[in-house]
Amino acid sequence: MKKFTYVLYSALFLMSFQITAQELSEGLIKMEISEVSSDNEQVAAQLEMMKGTETVYTFSKEKSLVTANMMGGMIKIKSLVNNADEHLTFLFDAMGQKMMVESTKEERAAMEADQKELVESLDISYDEDDTKEILGYKCIKATISGDEEFPMDFSMYVSRDIKASNELIQGLQGIDLDGFPLEYIMEMEQMSMTYTATELKTEIDASVFEINTSGYQKMTFQEFQEQMGAFGGGMGF
Repeated sequence: MKKFTYVLYSALFLMSFQITAQELSEGLIKMEISEVSSDNEQVAAQLEMMKGTETVYTFSKEKSLVTANMMGGMIKIKSLVNNADEHLTFLFDAMGQKMMVESTKEERAAMEADQKELVESLDISYDEDDTKEILGYKCIKATISGDEEFPMDFSMYVSRDIKASNELIQGLQGIDLDGFPLEYIMEMEQMSMTYTATELKTEIDASVFEINTSGYQKMTFQEFQEQMGAFGGGMGF
């Protein structure tokens, strides 16, 4: 199902972003997909496979790592960024089919330039009166609205005590978000997914940034996109 494949693809890259900290120089934030919904029964059933997906954001001054287990462990993801030069290593394991994408900031520049017009069409607003406390952090509501070219909206509760870079959402570079989202809702047409922070730590083991790339097939981002299309079809999406 093309619609579900798009949601899966969007979810993958919502999980890939560089983190810097304003008051936290290093730490770990664990989030999970806590709610899913759709008016379409078939889509709703497939979205249930995404529920419980756990994503862990681990960051230090030098590196940022995102790890995720999706669909009951059928899909495993790791995304490691060197904060100094923004070199990215992205690992994707779908039931033993292992793919790796490496890229530099310069290599991603062309793709990001193509997305500049899209980003400029998005609108971001804050509601200072709509607040929520999550894991002990005060959060305010932020809303990112798309248009016909990008029919997807995000509602977030962001903490200004955890400052995320403007590279927050991979694929939406240029958005200057005032805080780190400890809860966000992605809405698209007839479907919705809610991500909620469940754990926050201020100390980490540096060895977590040592990732094992053995057994992974290295490819370009374009080749990965093509493989994602084949993967979606094979799963009946």
